Amino acid sequence: MSTSVVRKTRYSLEIVMKTPYQVQQELERLERLVPHIISDQGDRAEEILGFHVASLLGSAPASEHAMIRDRTARMARQCRTAQDAIRTPIRPLGITSVAQPQWA
Repeated sequence: MSTSVVRKTRYSLEIVMKTPYQVQQELERLERLVPHIISDQGDRAEEILGFHVASLLGSAPASEHAMIRDRTARMARQCRTAQDAIRTPIRPLGITSVAQPQWA
């Protein structure tokens, strides 16, 4: 398979499009990376994943975009679930208000 190349001027960067196989490899890498992003970055995990996904979409052929969005939607849900867990206040275990004796 050949890759598409966009060339502008000698001062700009050359953009090389990824092949479908390279897109598949990158998605597998992201799937392995998501748990580490969540554990390291916590509530910023979804934002960081978004940068990776945007980069991948920018270098992938348009024919791969729907598949990328489908595969990364699950990863984004994992990040949101982790964010919700961080934001939810933790209840103390076994410590509840104890009724005080009433003295007449």
